[in-house]
Amino acid sequence: MTFWIASRFAPTYQGGLAAYTRLVIQGLQERARLPLTIVCSTTQMDGIPSAEDGRGLLPIQLNLSWIGRISKPLWNRFAGKSSLHGALESILHHSWQRLQESDPKVIHYVGTGWDFFGFPIAKFARDYQARFVITPAIHPSAWGGDRLDVRLYHQADRVICFTNQESKSLQRLGLPEQKLSVCPLPPTCRSDGDGVRFRKSRNLLTEPCVLFVGRRDQGKGYPALLRAWPLVLRAVPDAVLVLAGPGGDEYRELVACIPAHNVCDLGVPNEVEKADAIAACDIFCLPSAHESFGIVYVDAWSYGKPVVCGTAPACREFIVDGKNGLWGNQIPEELAEKLTTLLQNRAMRDSIGEAGKREQALQFNEDTFFRSHFDAFGLSNL
Repeated sequence: MTFWIASRFAPTYQGGLAAYTRLVIQGLQERARLPLTIVCSTTQMDGIPSAEDGRGLLPIQLNLSWIGRISKPLWNRFAGKSSLHGALESILHHSWQRLQESDPKVIHYVGTGWDFFGFPIAKFARDYQARFVITPAIHPSAWGGDRLDVRLYHQADRVICFTNQESKSLQRLGLPEQKLSVCPLPPTCRSDGDGVRFRKSRNLLTEPCVLFVGRRDQGKGYPALLRAWPLVLRAVPDAVLVLAGPGGDEYRELVACIPAHNVCDLGVPNEVEKADAIAACDIFCLPSAHESFGIVYVDAWSYGKPVVCGTAPACREFIVDGKNGLWGNQIPEELAEKLTTLLQNRAMRDSIGEAGKREQALQFNEDTFFRSHFDAFGLSNL
């Protein structure tokens, strides 16, 4: 049996969805031992470094056909009008050149309809009579739930969701429950993070540290955290905010309002630096308003760290307020209060962090992840 994994961008970059895809690839290679082809529409992810564990992957980039090159400027315009979705799909079916000498029996597409690449992949699946599985990783009420996206999801034999919230969102969009599989995610970060090494490299001694890892945008709560931090410093003046992730240039003025010794900017760290930062921090905080899952919370749990999430329903599904994490939001005063409470209470941090670590080991582990995925792929006998 030959297996395809397809996505718009090759899963070689640093990022949650790429890390998820690499984990699926790892399981197929090591547990199922299936011949595997990685297919993408581009191998370039501008501005995002490559992941260390993605360097050994050999994705195949499908080339645009002459129809694709000519029609590409019109795709967004057609996608914005429901009446043109049928025409757009027909165009996309012929916009990429077919991969020769391949006969997949299962095709797993990671992405949404607005990636455009999913529609030709769906047609390939029909042409090959292959089982077609999609992981859209939608952010409910944010993206992934447009009519064009749903048009693609209906063509799948199975749609993989990360949370019950995502499953319910797709059901509200008209997908039948029996087509949906809920597959919780295990940690995707390295397990050998060295907190002592990180603190030495950044000249941090006993200062309490709060870590943010994610895209530096409003959806992730980045500006809200920056506005909350001066309020935190009133109560914990030696605390250090550690920042990691792409973007954020438009918020430089907010960073400049924080004393230099109270902020540590890692830029976009590699996987070793990211794991070291998680191991070193006292609290992990990502006050997201939208998430498809929030794998970084599980990453932090794997190191026994207390987490503060935002209002994203997907995160609040598995983070229980006051037990294995705290529910925050993007109101700076209220977010600062949550962080201050944890920073000033070591016993509370330890208790919440230990509860999160137990939850990760019990619910968010690789055995559960691969078992649920193999079932969605029709490989449950492996």
